[in-house]
Amino acid sequence: MNDRIEVYGYHGTSKTKAASILENGFLTSDNDYDWLGTGIYFFQDAPMRAKQWATEQHPNEPAVICARIRLENCIDLFDVKWFPILKSIYNLFDEQYRSANRPLPKQNPSRSKAHRLDCAFFNFASQLLSDREQTVAGIRAVFVEGESLFPNSAIFDLAHAQIAIKNPALITECYLIEI
Repeated sequence: MNDRIEVYGYHGTSKTKAASILENGFLTSDNDYDWLGTGIYFFQDAPMRAKQWATEQHPNEPAVICARIRLENCIDLFDVKWFPILKSIYNLFDEQYRSANRPLPKQNPSRSKAHRLDCAFFNFASQLLSDREQTVAGIRAVFVEGESLFPNSAIFDLAHAQIAIKNPALITECYLIEI
């Protein structure tokens, strides 16, 4: 988990929040529906996707911050080595809910942004790995979103790589960009 990959991430926000971020740093999102769990979210190498998201959320003042990010101590779902590890952790996650006689959190079936099961799982996995002395400073994954590019296509028009940074020290530089 100590790979040292550096990427550019793009954070869509409002102009007001962007000014605050540049002055005071990012705030961590900890909604129970955040896909990759608690973190600071970025679209990797996708400034226009970040702008699109910012425009949907803040139509009167969209802004995009570019950040240089070190993917150090990262659960990187671009690498297949993580899937057996996460499947094993899922069994522990599922058992914890069963033993407490609690239902697993529900995903929203309409592909909306309510990823409660994924969020709870990645928070659990991050904590479990940290308890085992494997710090999780970030998570990167491909997010399939939108509509098929054409009939029967496996390419989706809003698919992107998403990064959730748990340790802000991995953000080595950030600045507002004009798009």
